[in-house]
Formats: sequence, structure tokens, C-alpha cells
Amino acid sequence: MSNSIISTLKKKVSKKTWDNWFSTFELKEVEEEKVVFSVANLFIKDWLQTKYGGAISDSIAEHLGKKIPFEIIYKNKAMPSEDSTGPQTSGSLLKRKPLMISNLNPEYTFGNFVVGSENKALYEVALDVAQSPGKYNPFFVYGGVGLGKTHLLQAIAQETMSNFPDKKVLYITSEQFMNDMIQSIKENNIQKFRDHYRKKSDILLIDDIQFLIGKKGVQNEFFHSFNELHDSGKQLIICSDRNPEELETFHSRLKSRFQMGMLMSIQEPQPSTRFHIAKQLAQRESVSLPDDVAKVLADNIDGNLRRLRGAIIKLIVHSSVFRSQIDLSLATQILQSFTGSVNVPVSQRPIDQIYSAIEKIMKVTRKEIESGSRSKDIVLARQLTMYILKNHFGKQVTEIARETGKQHSTVIHSVKKIDKSVMMGKGATKLLFDDIMGIISSSSAAV
Repeated sequence: MSNSIISTLKKKVSKKTWDNWFSTFELKEVEEEKVVFSVANLFIKDWLQTKYGGAISDSIAEHLGKKIPFEIIYKNKAMPSEDSTGPQTSGSLLKRKPLMISNLNPEYTFGNFVVGSENKALYEVALDVAQSPGKYNPFFVYGGVGLGKTHLLQAIAQETMSNFPDKKVLYITSEQFMNDMIQSIKENNIQKFRDHYRKKSDILLIDDIQFLIGKKGVQNEFFHSFNELHDSGKQLIICSDRNPEELETFHSRLKSRFQMGMLMSIQEPQPSTRFHIAKQLAQRESVSLPDDVAKVLADNIDGNLRRLRGAIIKLIVHSSVFRSQIDLSLATQILQSFTGSVNVPVSQRPIDQIYSAIEKIMKVTRKEIESGSRSKDIVLARQLTMYILKNHFGKQVTEIARETGKQHSTVIHSVKKIDKSVMMGKGATKLLFDDIMGIISSSSAAV
């Protein structure tokens, strides 16, 4: 039955789609009320549910005779029973025990944290904290948005659980801490809340502490929890988007405690580090990112790694949906929506690449293209230049007009005319276009 469901689904999508998106897709369980599949990572899970949910549902219905809901989970996601709170003697079960009180992203590990010179010291200290809890207590990490603070905190949590499976590791956000406190007050059971945070965890990691600004009651409760954990030798790891001194409304006694251990900032990754991060982010999605593409992404997107990941995801999706190659031209087009403009090395400027390729294929020079000549070959070369700039390098009409020295209306007309020929997929214009793009792609890969 399970093989039949998978086989039917495989027939509903193209081979390329299956190879790109379903390579780790497996059927785990068929129940009366639900069918469970697994995949390798979060992005693939979300993409399959959104794009191919209908095909999956139809495949299930064909073999079970009725529509049944399905769920897609991580392949390595632990699924312990919620009531499994009794003593555990098995080594494997014991290792899973900390996961029952922590919601962690399996991708946020030390192995996936790209280390550059700007954050090498921070990385080493974080690893030391995970290997020797209590050595630096508290460990306070601060820095701007999207630099990898949450990744680092969860890496510490997962490494600690691996090194000390008997310890209870609790990773939370300050918002969760506040919500739990409010709920306990509503239920008239504040002691249960205090026991949970002060007695039932050996290592407490709290993210985004800055969200407690202006919440003096919650700050006071956290202060007493901090003291009891610290006095008991329990490890505290705290993360913030700002230095403790900049935490407005925080009482000075709490700020001073944040600074009594190891206080470190996380720095914005340099372009060379972002290059390696881009390569790894793509690798997590089972995609090999060309070096020139990784470099242009690293050069044009600042240290906010969430934006970098967003650009890579969009690049991968665009490539899959439109069956286009991931190359410099596609990357430039995608970057337009993130940054508005794209800086590339002079040797990689789209206009220079296009002129060079056209001269090789059509024997039409740059000077001729930029002239006012109405010769048929020159006009076609000019139109191809504008079309490639618009549709494969993401340039706006105003930019193309400025680059080529032509009117906006000329650019618009040229793009529409070539688009019609290319979309038909045949004819001399399509062959010329393919040859020109082949040279551009080759020159980009060689840089």
C-alpha cells in the first residue's frame, strides 16, 4: 500500500521535480485518520505542503478509497509521548529526555554555524559553555537582528544535551517566560511556574530578553529565578539585541548580574564569511550554489542572514518553477527585489557580458548597438540586449534606457518583441538568444 501511494505520486510530477523536491520524501505511517510522511528539512516540508499538497492528497485517496489528511514531518524529528515523564533507563531514551522540554530547530547546530574571523572567539566560548556548563555564568550574547544569535543559543542547547544527556536543558524566549507567568497567575498557581523554571532545569537559555523592557513585574520574577539558578550552580545563557546597559527600565541589579559572567557581542559577518554561509544555506536545501552566485549574494546582502536565506530560497524556488539554471543572471534578478540595485564586479557587469557575447555570435559591435542604425541585424542585437537585461539580469526599464542610451518606449517595445519569439521556443531569434545566453553563463562561471 505504501509503495503504491509513493509510486502514484511519482507519476503525478515530473522527474526533475521529483529529484529536486521528493528525494528525501518517505511514507512513515498510515493510520485510520492520518497519513504521515517525512522529509529532510523545514523548507522542503513547507514547499511540498503548499505546492504539491493536492497531488499528495489525490495519491492517498486513490489507494485508500477516501480522502485522509496527511502530515509531513522532519525525518529526524523526535516524537516522544507527552506523558512520557517517568524514569528512563535506556541510553537512547535518556538522550531524548531534554528534547521534551525544549523546542529546538535541528538545523541550529555548531556544525552548521559558519565561523569567520569576526566571530571566532564567540564561537569558541559558546562551544566551551556547552562542554563545561557553569564555567562562564551567565553567558550573555548581544548583537543586531539576523546575525545568528538564536542559532548560537540553540547550538549550545543541542550540544549540551549531546554531552550531558542527563541534564534538563530548557530553551525559551522571554515572551514564553512572560506568558507562562501570566497563565500561572490566572490559575492561581505561581509556585508551579517558579518550580518549573527554578528547580526543573539544569541549564536555562532565554532568547530576546529585550522584550521584557517595560515589564517590571516579569523582570522581578526573572531576577529571583536568575538568582536561585545561579546560586545553585545552574548555567544561564541569555541573548539580547542590545548591550545590558541599553536595556531601558531594567533594574540596575539585573543589569549587573547580566554582566557578572561572560559578556560578548556577535558581529556582522564579513563578505567572505557571508560567501561560505550562502553556500551552506543552499547546501541545506540540497542545492549546490555556484561560486559567482554566492559571491554576488554575499556582496549585495548585508549581515542580516535571514535576508540572505530568503534570497537563496527565492532563487531555488524560481529556478524550480521556471526550470531555469541558477546562475549570475538569475541571482541578479532575484537580488533586485531585495536590494533595489545590484553591484557586481566590472568583469561581471551584465551589459559588458551581453555586448561581448553578441559580438561573438552576431558579429555586431557595442558601438553599432549603441548607434542609431536601423540595420536589421543591429536592431535585433539591440533588442536582444534590452531583453536579456530585463528578463535575465532583473534591470528596470529606466536602467536599461540609461545603459543603452535609448528611449523608454524603445526598451518596452524591444522586450515585448523578443519575449514573443523566445516564448514560442523556435526560430532564428530563439537560437541566437540561446547561443548568447550560453556564452554569458560560461563567462559567469569562469569568473
